[in-house]
Amino acid sequence: MAELRVSADGADQEAELRSLLRWLREDESLERLVGGRVGAAGPAVPGQMGTGFDVLQLVLGTGLSGAALAVSILQWRDARRTRPVLTLRRGDIEVDIPPQAAADEDTVRRIVALLEAPETGEGTGSDDSAA
Repeated sequence: MAELRVSADGADQEAELRSLLRWLREDESLERLVGGRVGAAGPAVPGQMGTGFDVLQLVLGTGLSGAALAVSILQWRDARRTRPVLTLRRGDIEVDIPPQAAADEDTVRRIVALLEAPETGEGTGSDDSAA
C-alpha cells in the first residue's frame, strides 16, 4: 500500500481537506481503495498550541488507478467555489497544483507519475512543482 500526503493552502485548510476526503470516499470509481485521515503535518511543539490539522494522509490500496484518483482530486478542486493550492507528496516527490491549473491531460499525467514513482523518489532527480 502506498501513502500520499495532501495539503491545501487557504483560510480553512482542515475544512478543505475533510471535504476532499469525503469526496474521495464517495467516489464510486475509486471502489473504496482510498482510506485516509486528516492530521497534523508534524508533532506539536512543547508549550505551544498545535498547528491544527493541516494534512490529509491517504492510504492507497493496490489495484487503485492513479488516473482515477488524479481525476477525482481535480474534479473536487474544480467543484470548489474557491480553489485551494493543493500539494501532493509521496516520499521525496511533490506536485503542486495551483488554483488556475487546468484539469487537463498534463496535470493528470503529473499526478499519475507521482503515484507510480518509487516510494523514496529515487531516480527523479528533483521535485515536480509546476502543474
